[in-house]
Amino acid sequence: MSRPSRQRPQRGRPTRGLDPGTMGRRRAHVLRGARLADPIVLGASFGGMVALAYATRHPTHASKLVLVSTAAAGDEYLERRIELFERFGGPEVGALARRRLLEERGHPDQTSVEAWVRLAMPHYTRVPRNPDMGRRAINRPQVLQWFTRPGGESHSYNFFPDLDRIQCPTLVLGGEDDPIHPIESQADIAAALPPHLVRFERFADCRHACIQDAPERTLAAIRDFILRPK
Repeated sequence: MSRPSRQRPQRGRPTRGLDPGTMGRRRAHVLRGARLADPIVLGASFGGMVALAYATRHPTHASKLVLVSTAAAGDEYLERRIELFERFGGPEVGALARRRLLEERGHPDQTSVEAWVRLAMPHYTRVPRNPDMGRRAINRPQVLQWFTRPGGESHSYNFFPDLDRIQCPTLVLGGEDDPIHPIESQADIAAALPPHLVRFERFADCRHACIQDAPERTLAAIRDFILRPK
Protein backbone atom coordinates (compact mmCIF):
# COMPACT_ATOMS: atom_id res chain seq x y z
CA MET A 1 0.00 0.00 0.00
CA SER A 2 1.60 3.19 -1.16
CA ARG A 3 1.37 6.94 -1.51
CA PRO A 4 -1.30 8.66 -3.66
CA SER A 5 1.32 9.97 -6.11
CA ARG A 6 2.28 6.35 -6.88
CA GLN A 7 -1.21 5.22 -7.86
CA ARG A 8 -2.33 4.71 -11.44
CA PRO A 9 -5.41 6.95 -11.90
CA GLN A 10 -8.37 5.99 -14.02
CA ARG A 11 -8.17 7.32 -17.56
CA GLY A 12 -10.17 10.53 -17.93
CA ARG A 13 -10.86 10.72 -14.20
CA PRO A 14 -7.43 11.02 -12.58
CA THR A 15 -8.63 11.30 -8.99
CA ARG A 16 -11.80 9.27 -8.79
CA GLY A 17 -11.69 6.62 -6.08
CA LEU A 18 -8.17 7.46 -4.89
CA ASP A 19 -9.16 8.23 -1.30
CA PRO A 20 -8.15 6.02 1.66
CA GLY A 21 -11.67 4.67 2.26
CA THR A 22 -12.28 3.57 -1.34
CA MET A 23 -8.78 2.16 -1.70
CA GLY A 24 -9.17 0.27 1.59
CA ARG A 25 -12.34 -1.39 0.27
CA ARG A 26 -10.56 -2.30 -2.96
CA ARG A 27 -7.67 -3.88 -1.04
CA ALA A 28 -10.12 -6.03 0.88
CA HIS A 29 -11.73 -7.20 -2.39
CA VAL A 30 -8.30 -7.97 -3.89
CA LEU A 31 -7.17 -9.96 -0.85
CA ARG A 32 -10.42 -11.91 -0.71
CA GLY A 33 -10.34 -12.52 -4.46
CA ALA A 34 -6.82 -13.91 -4.17
CA ARG A 35 -8.08 -16.25 -1.43
CA LEU A 36 -5.20 -15.35 0.84
CA ALA A 37 -5.56 -16.92 4.26
CA ASP A 38 -4.74 -14.65 7.20
CA PRO A 39 -3.01 -11.86 5.24
CA ILE A 40 -0.48 -9.61 6.95
CA VAL A 41 -1.08 -6.07 5.72
CA LEU A 42 1.57 -3.33 5.77
CA GLY A 43 0.91 0.31 4.90
CA ALA A 44 3.38 3.20 4.93
CA SER A 45 2.52 6.92 4.89
CA PHE A 46 -0.63 7.28 2.71
CA GLY A 47 -0.62 3.50 2.45
CA GLY A 48 -0.98 3.43 6.24
CA MET A 49 -4.18 5.44 5.92
CA VAL A 50 -5.43 2.91 3.35
CA ALA A 51 -4.47 0.09 5.72
CA LEU A 52 -6.40 1.77 8.55
CA ALA A 53 -9.46 2.15 6.33
CA TYR A 54 -9.20 -1.54 5.42
CA ALA A 55 -8.64 -2.75 9.00
CA THR A 56 -11.42 -0.68 10.58
CA ARG A 57 -13.99 -1.69 7.94
CA HIS A 58 -12.92 -5.34 7.73
CA PRO A 59 -11.67 -5.96 11.28
CA THR A 60 -11.63 -9.78 11.12
CA HIS A 61 -9.89 -10.15 7.77
CA ALA A 62 -6.18 -9.48 8.41
CA SER A 63 -4.12 -11.63 10.76
CA LYS A 64 -1.67 -8.80 11.51
CA LEU A 65 -1.29 -5.12 10.63
CA VAL A 66 1.87 -3.01 10.23
CA LEU A 67 1.58 0.80 10.13
CA VAL A 68 4.69 2.79 9.15
CA SER A 69 5.04 6.57 9.42
CA THR A 70 1.35 7.36 9.07
CA ALA A 71 -1.42 9.33 10.77
CA ALA A 72 -5.00 8.43 11.70
CA ALA A 73 -6.41 11.93 11.16
CA GLY A 74 -5.73 14.92 8.96
CA ASP A 75 -4.04 18.21 9.86
CA GLU A 76 -2.28 16.91 12.96
CA TYR A 77 0.61 18.68 14.68
CA LEU A 78 0.97 21.39 12.03
CA GLU A 79 3.31 23.64 14.01
CA ARG A 80 5.49 20.65 14.88
CA ARG A 81 5.73 19.73 11.20
CA ILE A 82 6.73 23.27 10.25
CA GLU A 83 9.35 23.30 13.01
CA LEU A 84 10.92 20.08 11.74
CA PHE A 85 10.94 21.17 8.10
CA GLU A 86 12.67 24.41 9.07
CA ARG A 87 15.19 22.53 11.22
CA PHE A 88 16.17 20.21 8.37
CA GLY A 89 15.68 22.47 5.35
CA GLY A 90 16.31 25.97 6.66
CA PRO A 91 14.12 29.11 6.50
CA GLU A 92 13.07 28.62 2.86
CA VAL A 93 11.67 25.14 3.46
CA GLY A 94 10.16 26.23 6.77
CA ALA A 95 8.35 29.09 5.02
CA LEU A 96 7.17 26.71 2.30
CA ALA A 97 5.80 24.32 4.93
CA ARG A 98 4.02 27.17 6.73
CA ARG A 99 2.47 28.34 3.48
CA ARG A 100 1.23 24.85 2.58
CA LEU A 101 0.10 23.73 6.04
CA LEU A 102 -1.31 26.90 7.61
CA GLU A 103 -1.74 29.70 5.09
CA GLU A 104 -3.03 27.96 1.97
CA ARG A 105 -4.15 24.79 3.81
CA GLY A 106 -2.89 22.53 1.05
CA HIS A 107 -1.54 22.51 -2.48
CA PRO A 108 -3.77 24.80 -4.56
CA ASP A 109 -2.17 23.86 -7.89
CA GLN A 110 0.55 21.83 -9.58
CA THR A 111 3.08 24.64 -9.19
CA SER A 112 2.72 24.25 -5.43
CA VAL A 113 3.22 20.47 -5.69
CA GLU A 114 6.32 20.90 -7.86
CA ALA A 115 7.88 23.33 -5.35
CA TRP A 116 7.12 20.90 -2.52
CA VAL A 117 8.65 17.95 -4.35
CA ARG A 118 11.76 19.94 -5.21
CA LEU A 119 12.38 21.70 -1.88
CA ALA A 120 10.61 19.81 0.92
CA MET A 121 10.56 16.14 -0.07
CA PRO A 122 14.36 15.75 0.00
CA HIS A 123 14.09 16.36 3.77
CA TYR A 124 11.53 13.59 4.34
CA THR A 125 14.41 11.18 5.01
CA ARG A 126 17.85 11.51 6.59
CA VAL A 127 19.39 9.07 4.09
CA PRO A 128 18.95 10.32 0.49
CA ARG A 129 16.57 8.25 -1.58
CA ASN A 130 17.98 6.00 -4.28
CA PRO A 131 17.43 7.92 -7.55
CA ASP A 132 16.91 4.66 -9.44
CA MET A 133 13.91 3.94 -7.22
CA GLY A 134 12.37 7.28 -8.16
CA ARG A 135 12.97 6.69 -11.86
CA ARG A 136 11.23 3.31 -11.71
CA ALA A 137 8.19 4.65 -9.88
CA ILE A 138 4.97 5.64 -11.63
CA ASN A 139 4.32 9.18 -10.40
CA ARG A 140 0.96 10.93 -10.66
CA PRO A 141 1.47 14.29 -8.91
CA GLN A 142 -2.04 15.43 -9.84
CA VAL A 143 -3.38 12.81 -7.42
CA LEU A 144 -1.16 14.15 -4.63
CA GLN A 145 -2.40 17.66 -5.39
CA TRP A 146 -6.03 16.50 -5.31
CA PHE A 147 -5.65 14.70 -1.96
CA THR A 148 -3.80 17.63 -0.35
CA ARG A 149 -5.67 20.50 -2.03
CA PRO A 150 -7.38 23.15 0.13
CA GLY A 151 -10.53 21.42 1.39
CA GLY A 152 -9.21 18.01 0.29
CA GLU A 153 -9.56 14.80 2.26
CA SER A 154 -6.05 15.01 3.69
CA HIS A 155 -7.45 17.69 6.02
CA SER A 156 -10.67 15.95 7.10
CA TYR A 157 -10.19 12.18 7.30
CA ASN A 158 -10.37 10.69 10.80
CA PHE A 159 -10.06 7.01 11.74
CA PHE A 160 -9.79 7.52 15.50
CA PRO A 161 -13.48 6.80 16.27
CA ASP A 162 -13.10 3.34 14.68
CA LEU A 163 -9.63 2.26 15.80
CA ASP A 164 -11.07 0.18 18.63
CA ARG A 165 -12.70 -2.03 15.99
CA ILE A 166 -9.32 -3.42 14.91
CA GLN A 167 -9.03 -7.02 16.12
CA CYS A 168 -5.58 -8.12 14.96
CA PRO A 169 -2.09 -7.58 16.43
CA THR A 170 -0.78 -4.25 15.13
CA LEU A 171 2.77 -2.93 14.88
CA VAL A 172 3.09 0.86 14.76
CA LEU A 173 6.46 2.22 13.57
CA GLY A 174 7.66 5.82 13.39
CA GLY A 175 10.74 7.98 13.14
CA GLU A 176 11.45 10.39 15.99
CA ASP A 177 12.24 13.17 13.49
CA ASP A 178 9.51 12.61 10.89
CA PRO A 179 8.56 16.07 9.52
CA ILE A 180 5.46 15.04 7.56
CA HIS A 181 3.82 12.67 10.08
CA PRO A 182 5.52 13.44 13.42
CA ILE A 183 6.10 10.66 15.93
CA GLU A 184 3.26 12.10 18.03
CA SER A 185 0.83 10.93 15.33
CA GLN A 186 2.06 7.35 15.64
CA ALA A 187 1.96 7.58 19.45
CA ASP A 188 -1.67 8.66 19.22
CA ILE A 189 -2.51 5.68 17.01
CA ALA A 190 -0.83 3.28 19.44
CA ALA A 191 -2.67 4.81 22.39
CA ALA A 192 -6.04 4.48 20.63
CA LEU A 193 -5.65 0.82 19.63
CA PRO A 194 -6.67 -2.02 21.97
CA PRO A 195 -3.67 -2.25 24.37
CA HIS A 196 -3.35 -6.04 24.19
CA LEU A 197 -2.96 -5.89 20.40
CA VAL A 198 -0.54 -3.01 19.85
CA ARG A 199 3.25 -2.85 19.71
CA PHE A 200 4.83 0.59 19.23
CA GLU A 201 8.41 1.09 17.99
CA ARG A 202 10.08 4.53 17.85
CA PHE A 203 13.26 4.98 15.83
CA ALA A 204 15.79 7.64 16.82
CA ASP A 205 17.57 9.58 14.05
CA CYS A 206 14.86 8.60 11.57
CA ARG A 207 12.44 10.77 9.66
CA HIS A 208 9.58 9.76 7.35
CA ALA A 209 9.70 6.10 6.32
CA CYS A 210 12.10 4.70 8.88
CA ILE A 211 12.79 1.80 6.49
CA GLN A 212 14.85 4.24 4.41
CA ASP A 213 16.83 5.70 7.33
CA ALA A 214 17.27 2.54 9.42
CA PRO A 215 16.59 -0.46 7.18
CA GLU A 216 18.18 -3.13 9.36
CA ARG A 217 16.50 -2.04 12.59
CA THR A 218 13.14 -1.49 10.92
CA LEU A 219 13.09 -4.77 9.03
CA ALA A 220 14.22 -6.62 12.15
CA ALA A 221 11.28 -5.19 14.09
CA ILE A 222 8.84 -6.12 11.32
CA ARG A 223 10.32 -9.62 11.00
CA ASP A 224 10.11 -10.22 14.75
CA PHE A 225 6.49 -9.03 14.80
CA ILE A 226 5.51 -11.27 11.89
CA LEU A 227 7.15 -14.37 13.33
CA ARG A 228 5.86 -13.85 16.86
CA PRO A 229 2.84 -16.07 17.66
CA LYS A 230 -0.47 -14.25 17.91
